[in-house]
Amino acid sequence: MVVLTKSHVTDLTREQYEGLAAVLTDKLKAAPGFIAHYAWEHEDGMSVVEIWDSDEQHDAWFENNVKPNLPVQVIPEKHELVNKVTA
Repeated sequence: MVVLTKSHVTDLTREQYEGLAAVLTDKLKAAPGFIAHYAWEHEDGMSVVEIWDSDEQHDAWFENNVKPNLPVQVIPEKHELVNKVTA
């Protein structure tokens, strides 16, 4: 099942996000099941949306690579996608 995950990380600055992204982007691109990653800034932090081939693949990536580097605990919101169209 293709899954979309959404996380809002309060108190994570754009600079902190960019530092994490610099370290993790190449590993993320190589992660099994990874499809896409998008991030944007809010007044109180950063939000991230990702698309993965499966919930399990996302969870393995998040637990091993993202969670240990976040300043606060985050539980991603997950949605099963019923369709996927790419260019």
